[in-house]
Amino acid sequence: MPFYEFDITSPANTLQADPTEQLVSLNAGVITHVAVQIPRGCVGLVHAQIWRADFQVWPTNPEGDFQGDNVFIEWDEEYVLEDEPLDLRLIIWNLDDSYAHTITFRFALQPLPADAHPQAASGLLVRVARALGIGG
Repeated sequence: MPFYEFDITSPANTLQADPTEQLVSLNAGVITHVAVQIPRGCVGLVHAQIWRADFQVWPTNPEGDFQGDNVFIEWDEEYVLEDEPLDLRLIIWNLDDSYAHTITFRFALQPLPADAHPQAASGLLVRVARALGIGG
């Protein structure tokens, strides 16, 4: 089972309006576990979000973010990642006026079963059209 780990560092005085971002590529599969590690010293001044394309995925609530001090936030998940883009955008901002801070993101990914891989021409729009009875 593939396991991904990414560190992203945000300099001091990084505003939410101009956050530090890192685009990370994953394989197609099902994200089965997510973890966000916020180290000691962040004292709630560093904020993190996980996006896919232009949509916030975690935390689920819009405008929500992860923050804290010496916390390890983790949960089991069943997030299917089978359509492009297979990238996630890790976003952090740092309101600390003195220090840069690094957040660690971890993802466990279960490969898709062989029969679950979409055909090359069967992207999301094709499958939606099929579900609506449009096309073959």
